[in-house]
Amino acid sequence: MTTPPSNQADLTPGKPLPPVPVFNCAVHVSPPNDARVVVARVVNLAGIEGEGHTEREALAKVVAEFKAIVAGYHAAGDAIPWIAAPPKPAPGETERLIAVHL
Repeated sequence: MTTPPSNQADLTPGKPLPPVPVFNCAVHVSPPNDARVVVARVVNLAGIEGEGHTEREALAKVVAEFKAIVAGYHAAGDAIPWIAAPPKPAPGETERLIAVHL
């Protein structure tokens, strides 16, 4: 029997799969501005913001960055510097809660 690469789960029949870490990504999304740009900003982890011509595009950017940053902390075994009390959405913003699987 061969050993699977380290980035793949061992799918041997009867062997339980390892747990998949899941993290909550809290995002506030602005309505399109005059230039038709939507801004999404993560509010439970500092420094992550993305723009797009649609909400979906802006969210895809912040979720990809969120996943990369959290995966780095997780792989290193470091504590993730969560923002304990994220702010409420500003007037006109919409809150999105996204489950991110590593």
